[in-house]
Amino acid sequence: MINQPEENLASAEEGLFAEEEEVHPDTQSTADQKWQILIVDDEEDIHQATRFAFALNNYTYQGKPLEFISAYSAQEALTLLQQRPEVALILLDVMMETSDAGLKLAEYIRDTLHNHLVRIILRTGQPGYAPEQEVIVKYEINDYQSKAELSAQKLFTVVIAGIRAYSDLIQLDLLRQHLEDQVEKRTHELQEQYTHTVELNEQLIKLNQEKNEFLGIASHDLKNPLSAIQGLSDMIRSEYGTLPEIEVVDIANNIFKASRQMFELITTFLDVNAIESGHLNLSLSTIDLLPILQTLVKDYSERARMKQITLHFQPTATTFLVWADQNICHQILDNLISNALKYSPLGQNIVIRLSQTEQSVRCEVQDEGPGLNAEDKQKLFKKFTRLSAQPTGKEHSTGLGLFIVNKLVTAINGKVWCESEFGRGATFVVELPVRKI
Repeated sequence: MINQPEENLASAEEGLFAEEEEVHPDTQSTADQKWQILIVDDEEDIHQATRFAFALNNYTYQGKPLEFISAYSAQEALTLLQQRPEVALILLDVMMETSDAGLKLAEYIRDTLHNHLVRIILRTGQPGYAPEQEVIVKYEINDYQSKAELSAQKLFTVVIAGIRAYSDLIQLDLLRQHLEDQVEKRTHELQEQYTHTVELNEQLIKLNQEKNEFLGIASHDLKNPLSAIQGLSDMIRSEYGTLPEIEVVDIANNIFKASRQMFELITTFLDVNAIESGHLNLSLSTIDLLPILQTLVKDYSERARMKQITLHFQPTATTFLVWADQNICHQILDNLISNALKYSPLGQNIVIRLSQTEQSVRCEVQDEGPGLNAEDKQKLFKKFTRLSAQPTGKEHSTGLGLFIVNKLVTAINGKVWCESEFGRGATFVVELPVRKI
């Protein structure tokens, strides 16, 4: 075992190396013009003898000459290593300012600076004090030489072997870093691919769910009116001779209502498909919203009368010009008025307002229905939305109307939103630009 000196370099000077910054070897050091060799010894003769051993040969390795740097204590060596992390080899004495200063310096280089590339050759004048086997294992020393036995030729061999080992380690370290960079790059690419795959899978799951929704709506909502049309038409066909005229007219009205319900449902499906496939045909021009709303109010007056609902239309001017598509504006306003009628209780009012500013035309459709709770507001304008309010006249709902409205309004550069307090009705507002953007 190594005898423990009375004075320890780390403890006696309150951690000689503790406050130094951690230094990692620069893997670009092979680009330097010289192999740097640090001589650490408190005897000037050792420095001169070492330099003299190489001076006559003017030796170069891999086209680069050797440069010798001197330090006369462990602390001075540490300072130089902080300034020159590219040092390739250290010729290190054991006993300097303390009896084990060299060993502590080697330990600090490996454990604290984490420099495992620099080659450390221990030179000692007292081999018995620091046994070779224990020192090499414990302090990660690369070679152990007695000063008395280290001839000029042997020193030359030891140094060149150390530089060669350092050069090989540098190349391995560069290769390691390159491989790590490649692994990191590939890992990042795989992570991106995985994330993209997960997103695509989620989209496929969503599309499959929506397909099932469409099929469910189609099989349910188309089946009922189609069955009614078949049954009513068969009644006319088989009992036409005995049916009074008024009953035939009533049956025909029911057939018309059922066919209109089917038409509206199919139109809704086609609208959604056109929106989501990007095949929505727009023909933007300056149009007047007033006649569109006047027509819709007239068309819905009979349906409103059947539910004892009064439609109030309050335009504030005689023209309301917007830059939009006429058919799309008709679909948007049709959906909003239809929804208001569908969810308004019997005997209530629906108020439709038109107003304008220099920038936009504003249309409001206000009902006296149940309004929207907090959960409804979160789901509003989403596909297949089922709100807490139910149609008051047994009308059917696909949950697609407001989704279509939102997409169509966005397509013509407008805005749509809802203002509502739960239990106090709802007002749907659409703003459209008055001129081309």
